[in-house]
Amino acid sequence: MNRAGHSAWLALIGATAALLWLSPLKAKEPALPGATVESVVTLARRLNPDLAAAALDAEAAIYKVGTAGVLADPTFEFEAWDVNRRGVGQRRFAVSQEFKLWGKRDLERDVARSDASAARYQSAAATVNLIARVKAVHAEYNAAHEALALSLDLKRRVDEISGLLRTRYGTTSVEQQDVIKADIESATAEVDVARRRGDLKAAAARLNTLIGRRPLEALAAPTGFRPIKANLTIAGIQARAHAANPALAASAALVGSAKSTKSLTDLNGYPDVTLGARYVQRPVGSDTGEFLVGIKLPLQVDAKDAAQRAASSNLGASQARLDALRLKLDGAIADAWIGYDTVEQAIRIHTARLLPPSELSVKTARSGFEAGTTDLSIVFEAERRLRTIHLDLLKLRVEQQSRYAEMERLAGGSL
Repeated sequence: MNRAGHSAWLALIGATAALLWLSPLKAKEPALPGATVESVVTLARRLNPDLAAAALDAEAAIYKVGTAGVLADPTFEFEAWDVNRRGVGQRRFAVSQEFKLWGKRDLERDVARSDASAARYQSAAATVNLIARVKAVHAEYNAAHEALALSLDLKRRVDEISGLLRTRYGTTSVEQQDVIKADIESATAEVDVARRRGDLKAAAARLNTLIGRRPLEALAAPTGFRPIKANLTIAGIQARAHAANPALAASAALVGSAKSTKSLTDLNGYPDVTLGARYVQRPVGSDTGEFLVGIKLPLQVDAKDAAQRAASSNLGASQARLDALRLKLDGAIADAWIGYDTVEQAIRIHTARLLPPSELSVKTARSGFEAGTTDLSIVFEAERRLRTIHLDLLKLRVEQQSRYAEMERLAGGSL
């Protein structure tokens, strides 16, 4: 390679390096949430402030376990005896420590652990409740998206008919009244499109708020309703709820706390002791030491009896609340499952018996109109009937998704 060629090659390399340096690679933008339920649930777990608050409450309760059942801080005392103009006769330095006996400290730790478990389960319940709400609102978001697509498709078909009428008007027997009807129908369809766009924006705002984002932030277009597990039974969901529902577990933990509290109050009639030692510093003679034992006398019998009765009542109330919650849970599952099963039957009827003939009616009416054998009003009536069935079907699917999400919430997680 001659000198000129070598210089050109170096120049090419330098220009390429400069271009790469001046034009950095564009970072791949993260995908928007909203396409699937999983994408918004994952974001809600990370961003929702209510979940963060519940998690911090549970964390605080866990830290409190470390403060339960510990010895109180020891007491240090300094005494000056025989103080006069000549000085201090004696100096005494003492340290004392109170000790709780009879297993009281273990019971205090048990109470704190039970309370921490209840807080942890309450945090889990907040998460389960939010996820169920996110799933239901995502179904509304998906339905609003599909409803908008239906409205746009209807407007397109109405505009096609309006264009066909305008082509025929003046050259055939088509009356101007039909053109006016088509224009009115097109305007009505356009109004419906505007309403559907508003519904979609409102659903997106609700979903963003639940996730923990600003209401007007962009969301990806949904890809459809999430799949639903078949062959569900009331007994199966109830059994799952009894084992995994966090609210039920939190109530059971509070029962455990009440039991430990009751045992602790029963021991309050037994005395605690204080042990101490004192060093006596004398100006004349040898220094001496002293030891002391103190006993806290449980003489306030009425107060302790009242505390025991209160703890016993609290235990009974906690157990009753647990039993009531279990009954309410079974009833709520039965209600949700019956509603879900009813909606599922309605969806099957719409899909198998209402939708196919309505689609055929539209197709037949349009073919007849294009051939000049069907009146325009029949075409529009068939179109409106088909749109109504589609919208009713969307409402049923949203209710189905909501009922399913409610059963998952009651069961304590995904079915």
